[in-house]
Amino acid sequence: MTSLIGFCGLLFSFIFSIIILVTYFFQNKKKNEKLFYFSVYSSLVSILVSFFSLMFAYINSDFSNYNVFQNSHSSKPLLYKITGTWGNHEGSMLLWLSIMILYSFLFSFNKTLSKDVKKLTIFIQTSLYLFFSSYVILSSNPFLVNSIQMNEGLGLNPILQDPALAIHPPMLYFGYVGFSLILSLAIAGLVLDKIDTKWIIVTRNWTLFCWSMLTGGIALGSYWAYYELGWGGWWFWDPVENISLMPWIVGLALVHSLMMTQKEQLLKRWIVFLSILCFSLSVFGTFLVRSGILTSVHSFTSDSSRGI
Repeated sequence: MTSLIGFCGLLFSFIFSIIILVTYFFQNKKKNEKLFYFSVYSSLVSILVSFFSLMFAYINSDFSNYNVFQNSHSSKPLLYKITGTWGNHEGSMLLWLSIMILYSFLFSFNKTLSKDVKKLTIFIQTSLYLFFSSYVILSSNPFLVNSIQMNEGLGLNPILQDPALAIHPPMLYFGYVGFSLILSLAIAGLVLDKIDTKWIIVTRNWTLFCWSMLTGGIALGSYWAYYELGWGGWWFWDPVENISLMPWIVGLALVHSLMMTQKEQLLKRWIVFLSILCFSLSVFGTFLVRSGILTSVHSFTSDSSRGI
């Protein structure tokens, strides 16, 4: 039952996102504008229902769920049951979706930018969300049901049974996924030709937040790697650790560029390029980790069909 509720929440979030795209093209009417924002809020509620349904299945040790069966055990402490929700490929992608739509929700309250820029940003963000939610539904569904009854699960990877897992991945994702909003802002500004002072201020604030979260996530991950296997161990040179540095470096350059252009708008093209590059590198890194191209100590999957 929990798996069914979770999957329905995922589907409803997908449907509401489609409604966002449709209503954007009919935004002249006030009624459609209300439906536009209502769909944003409803999509967030639906994906949160889906995410917390999976978490509840982990807490309740519902081994009828194949994902829970593979990554949990009834004797695990509550903390590791909760963190097991995103300690696997499917669950972490559901967390990715939840954070992505959360950014759209928070951005919808922006009053600095004009309505057309704000709506187009949400439109582009929702388009990205539809792509990733399609990926989850079609190839990484966390709500598959076991065909036979299971009384016990296989357990969580011992290396992942650490308190740092409760903080490190969510912080990292708030940075990774947050750059999708920067990309959406950049494209909206380009399309509407409204890369002005207000756009720079808003983009700077969001970029600074996302980069700070990514910095915190990388720092926690580095400390975790240090006491787990040591700096000289395989983990420190693991591609997953190094991949996260690519958007971090570009994000740092973007933050500095935005700070420099607060008064003089001389680096607009460079800022737009870095805004697009940040999330592009996040997606590229995610692809390398999840496609099976690289062999890693803590890569999420080795299934090449997901890479395709």
